[in-house]
Amino acid sequence: MPSFRLSCIALAAALLASAPAGAQSAADYDYDNLVFTGVGGHVALVLPHRTEAALAFNVRADLGLLGPGVRISPGLTYWSSSLRDSEVNRMERRIEQACQRGGTACPGIELGDVDISDLSFDLDGHYLWTTPFGVEPYAGAGVSLHLLNGGGEFVDDTFMEELLDAIAPGLNLVGGLEVPLAANLRVTGEARGVLTGTVRSLSFGVGGGWTLPADLRRPVMPPTVPPPPPSPPTTQGTH
Repeated sequence: MPSFRLSCIALAAALLASAPAGAQSAADYDYDNLVFTGVGGHVALVLPHRTEAALAFNVRADLGLLGPGVRISPGLTYWSSSLRDSEVNRMERRIEQACQRGGTACPGIELGDVDISDLSFDLDGHYLWTTPFGVEPYAGAGVSLHLLNGGGEFVDDTFMEELLDAIAPGLNLVGGLEVPLAANLRVTGEARGVLTGTVRSLSFGVGGGWTLPADLRRPVMPPTVPPPPPSPPTTQGTH
C-alpha cells in the first residue's frame, strides 16, 4: 500500500520536526516496524462550526511504533447533528436571492431542520512522552477523509442535498493523556481539532485502549538464528 506508507512517512516527518531533539535519526523510523498491537475507542463531544454540538464515536487501531516515540493509529469517527438556525437562515436567503436574479420571486422559503452527518477515516501519528507521574501525554497530527451527508424533509432529493453531500480531505491536530490501569489496559482523555474545506470542529473525549499481550502479536521480524559455533582447529602431525 504505497499511499499508506507515504502517509506514515509524512506523519513521521511532521512529528520529528516538532519533537525534542535527541539521538534518533531518520534511519530509526521504518514502515516495517508497524504491527497491529491493540484497539481503542472514544466518545467525544464534537463542536462543529456550522452545526449544533453532538456526540462523536470513534474506534481505532494501534499499529505500534513507527520509530522511537512515534505511534501510528488509524481509526473511524462518526457524528450526526443539525445545522444551526443561523446557517439554515443563510441558506434560505441565498436561495431567495438566486430566485430574484433569475427573475422569479420566491419569498418565504423554509427549509426546516437540515441534518449533517460525518463519517471519517483518520490516520494519526502521535509523539509519546514518558513521565514519572503515572500519566503518558501525547500530541500529534494526522490526515482524514470525510464522507459528509446532508438531508432534511425539504432538502432530500433536491439540489440542496447534492450541495451538502461531499467527500472532503482533512487535517487533524490531536493531544491527550493516557493513564495505565493495568499492563494491557489504559484510559485516555483526548482533544482533537479537524479542518476540512467544509467542516471545522473541535472535540473533547474520553475512552480507553487495550493492548494485545506480547505473545499474541505478530513478530515484525523472525528471531535471529545464532551462528553455528566455530569448528575446532585441526592439527596436522609431522612425519
